[in-house]
Amino acid sequence: MKVAIMLYGTRVSPRFGYSQGVMVVEVSDHQEIRRKTVETDDYYPEQIPVVLGKEGVEVVISGGMNKHFQNLFRSRGIQVIWGIIGEADDALAAFRGGQLTPGMGCCPEGRRPRRRQRRFQGRR
Repeated sequence: MKVAIMLYGTRVSPRFGYSQGVMVVEVSDHQEIRRKTVETDDYYPEQIPVVLGKEGVEVVISGGMNKHFQNLFRSRGIQVIWGIIGEADDALAAFRGGQLTPGMGCCPEGRRPRRRQRRFQGRR
């Protein structure tokens, strides 16, 4: 199985569109077989699911990812694990240990609406 982790330096990219590269790791029996980095500078964010699909990636791990990009990955048969923060190697270790699963995210219902408050109330 090939797993892609969206990178921002050595960390999981906080937002899918901000990634500086992708770490593609081949995992078998919870062990890392090989890893490589795919540069994403030459691609628009909409092209990355196509590129990773051609690489044979089955799971993508990212920080924040909106529904549009999640659907682009899923339409290519790539499972999405989003809402993950921290070092990419730690996220990979958690995935190999079975602690990260597809569909997992820090806020699966999306963000809550903001309450509108009067900013300047003036004198009463």
